[in-house]
Amino acid sequence: MRLGRMVRRVLFASIVGFVVAIGVIAIALLSPLPVPERQVLFVPEGTPVRQVLQMLEQRGAVRFAWLWKQLAWSVGQFHRVSIRMGSYELSHAITHVQLFGNLLTGRNRLVRPLTIYEGETTPHLAGALARVLDDDSARVYRLIVGDSLARAFGLVDAPSLEGYVLPATYELFEREPTDHALRRIVRHFDAVWQERFASTARKQGLLRQQVLTLASIVEGEVVNPIEYRRIAGVYWNRLRRRMKLEADPTVQYALGFPPRRLSFRDYKIEHPYNTYRIVGLPPGPIKAPSIRSIEAVLDPEVHDYLFFCSAGDSSGLHRFARTYTEHLANVRQYHRTLQEQGKLSNLSRR
Repeated sequence: MRLGRMVRRVLFASIVGFVVAIGVIAIALLSPLPVPERQVLFVPEGTPVRQVLQMLEQRGAVRFAWLWKQLAWSVGQFHRVSIRMGSYELSHAITHVQLFGNLLTGRNRLVRPLTIYEGETTPHLAGALARVLDDDSARVYRLIVGDSLARAFGLVDAPSLEGYVLPATYELFEREPTDHALRRIVRHFDAVWQERFASTARKQGLLRQQVLTLASIVEGEVVNPIEYRRIAGVYWNRLRRRMKLEADPTVQYALGFPPRRLSFRDYKIEHPYNTYRIVGLPPGPIKAPSIRSIEAVLDPEVHDYLFFCSAGDSSGLHRFARTYTEHLANVRQYHRTLQEQGKLSNLSRR
């Protein structure tokens, strides 16, 4: 009898304790975060739950930190719990249950989109990243053009991150560290490269750095997309003949930002990227090549053109030539077209 009473008492006490614990947890979950003003918590990819709870505790952003750690440990014994990467708002208007729900599902992340355009120059990219991530553009520029991040990201064949970003729209996060964002952008590029281009480049005996460098030059020349493969073919023809590429976009790169109309003096500057002075490819990409320019370099149009110049009209097309004599005739036609357009423009203003 006494044993039966003791068992019932222990069972009753256990039930009462369980109910009380559930009540305490419920109250704690429904309570607002103890932060006097808005904060932003950025959680890097792959951060363990316990580390996230420590980050919240250090900020004084949660009540009963010991309780959440114990719950996370208990649940983790039976089910893998992971936190979604991203930035999350911490404010008095958010309850603990809302915060943990956001962290576990990725809801209400503070997303800041970044669009990288085809042919994006590094100064433009650095400025865009700095605006999105509230960073300093000069510091971001140094991160991109320096070799430390390229080495850290495993780009053994790249002197910097230039050219190793794919034009697209990326979901970055408020207060995300710039090096973390760049790592994600470069990782996306690498995944696309491995899936779509790596095998073809290997079969042709080309290094990725070579492909991207030439693709970035092609990107800088193309105005009308129908000419990607034809312009790539011209540059391959010149490379095979050991001719200088003489690509204006490389001179613009050598001169720095912002771009301007080139003069005859500009073509003579001593610079490793000035393809009017060097033979072969410059040391690396000059801007962000698009998928189409990479495809064109790996599958160029087969022809015997060695020169091209702008048609001078609104088509964005070029005139192509096999010989320098033909090229000079095209250049004269280009200037005549500009003159005619100037005359028509003057007539329209009368």
